[in-house]
Amino acid sequence: MAARASDLAVPLRREFTLNRTLRAPRALVFRAFIEPERMKLWWAPRGFQMLSCALDLREGGAWRMRIRSEETGAVQTEVGTYREIREPDRLVFTHAWVRSDGTLTSPTVVTVRFTEHDGGTDVVFTQANFVSPAFCQSHEDGWASSLEQLIEQAPRL
Repeated sequence: MAARASDLAVPLRREFTLNRTLRAPRALVFRAFIEPERMKLWWAPRGFQMLSCALDLREGGAWRMRIRSEETGAVQTEVGTYREIREPDRLVFTHAWVRSDGTLTSPTVVTVRFTEHDGGTDVVFTQANFVSPAFCQSHEDGWASSLEQLIEQAPRL
């Protein structure tokens, strides 16, 4: 008896990768990921505004950011810990959301690689260890929007 498509297990999508090229030097693009004044230009998806950003920029150091929806006014807090800082090549950190009761969502791991290419910078952004395909897709959509804003802001970095 042949297996039906509905009988086949669908793999759990636990990560995504986004590739973007920016017309800016690698050192500046890297700084856009670690300097709050630059991060405010692009970090939150369209329709959101960064309210605050605190970074302890060292391996093992924590970061915390608050963003607000321009549509609803809802404020969200995201937190994480830096795992690796290899300026200007690579940045690795955890990412979680703070729930309204103060607990955290399951942390994911973000790895960003920066490569010089034809006078610009190739950025490879990977986020992994999601607990559900829906959460993975939501983050992919949000980061895609944020990275598009980073591309737009590149001349002002």
